[in-house]
Amino acid sequence: MGCGAVINDQYILRVAPDMEWHAACLKCVECQQFLDETCTCFVRDGKTYCKGDYVRLFGAKCDKCGSVFTRTDMVMRARSKIFHLDCFRCRCCGKQLLPGDEFALREDGLFCRFDFDAIKEEARDHEMTDDNHNTDPTCPVQLAGLGRRDTSGRVHKSEGKPTRIRTVLTEKQLHTLGTCYAANPRPDALMKEQLVEMTGLSPRVVRVWFQNKRCKDKKRAQFLKQAALQQEKDTASLPCMHAHAHTNKHTAPAPPVCASPAEASRRSIGRTPVPLRHANGLLPDRVPPPCDPR
Repeated sequence: MGCGAVINDQYILRVAPDMEWHAACLKCVECQQFLDETCTCFVRDGKTYCKGDYVRLFGAKCDKCGSVFTRTDMVMRARSKIFHLDCFRCRCCGKQLLPGDEFALREDGLFCRFDFDAIKEEARDHEMTDDNHNTDPTCPVQLAGLGRRDTSGRVHKSEGKPTRIRTVLTEKQLHTLGTCYAANPRPDALMKEQLVEMTGLSPRVVRVWFQNKRCKDKKRAQFLKQAALQQEKDTASLPCMHAHAHTNKHTAPAPPVCASPAEASRRSIGRTPVPLRHANGLLPDRVPPPCDPR
């Protein structure tokens, strides 16, 4: 099978099921190591390989680091992709995804639930502003739970929710981000890269800061708008109240209503008359006639 010549040697090497070789022709095509009964031979597309080169070239590899898995390696599977345990991390924040965590698998890598939601929000913001620098929303995405299968075939799931680390920004970083936000609340990808270099923050932190800032400003604008509308309503109702008070102030008091003699007589029935008294006693029986001016 190697040189194509007839084998006249006393000893031949046979590779199952029907491949025969000269002892000097059976060797690895990669490292040129001679293959005999003391080592394992692999054949692929008519070419022979030693075990080391065959595993290196055609063995299962980690989709993150590209290294070949060993027999003792524990792996994480996501669809048709296989990862080392330590390589199974979020592409944005670098958080290791543990069994039981939710994650998203895209063409450009793995994402934790938090960053995946942030990317979707960013994509919606860019669509609303017709920004062409957004992440392609048509990328196939799978959001699923994660399980780890051990050698016994059982699936283990983690319990509890991992804590998320909060990033504390310095005054200089806040000033840099605030200055950029004042100039452009929706920076493009190039500007975000420059902010990453200037602030030393991760792209995820910069992106989330702008999202939160826009959300806060939007809520504040809505609150101020509602307060202004309420103030206009209150101001519009004030002139009516003043006019009403002004009219009441200058309106002449209504004259007393005098009852008719019949009504007065009816009201006095059943009542005891009270004698009138003078300031210094009883009124005199007779009123003196007025004095004559003459």
